[in-house]
Amino acid sequence: MSQQTEENSTVEAKQDATGTANTTEQTKSKKKLFNENLVQQYPRSNKKLKLSVENFGLKNQDNDKSLNGQSVHISPHGIEFRTADEYEEGTLLKIHVSIPDYWARKQKHVNYGRIDQPGDFRILAKVQSSKEVGKRGKKKLVMAETLIIDEVDEQVLKKFLQEG
Repeated sequence: MSQQTEENSTVEAKQDATGTANTTEQTKSKKKLFNENLVQQYPRSNKKLKLSVENFGLKNQDNDKSLNGQSVHISPHGIEFRTADEYEEGTLLKIHVSIPDYWARKQKHVNYGRIDQPGDFRILAKVQSSKEVGKRGKKKLVMAETLIIDEVDEQVLKKFLQEG
């Protein structure tokens, strides 16, 4: 009788272990999914902003900030933009987003001053999809998921998008 109890407890332990494994697999699959609607259907996300987009990495340390993109949809969750450059799915991008009066907006949320007045903020994003747009396919429409954004910059972006 004690042997049956031990077998039942080991079966229950195995079920718990597989149940836990299934929930971690489900959690991982949920993390992998990125919903484009979070970006496209965010309130007033269709503002056109100038962007500077670069591949993320050590070899791209030049201070050349040429504006090479324009947002189609932007939200704290991600950004959809047009650019002439091609980016593969999964590529990490450093995106500089230019918001009108950015520093004046940010000063409302911080307690420090700066000598220079930055006009943009940075986002680290991961490319989710890239499509050719137009007849000749020279322009690309890129959807990128936001991985890292400063909390204050996120607040500034949300307030900017709420404005009419």
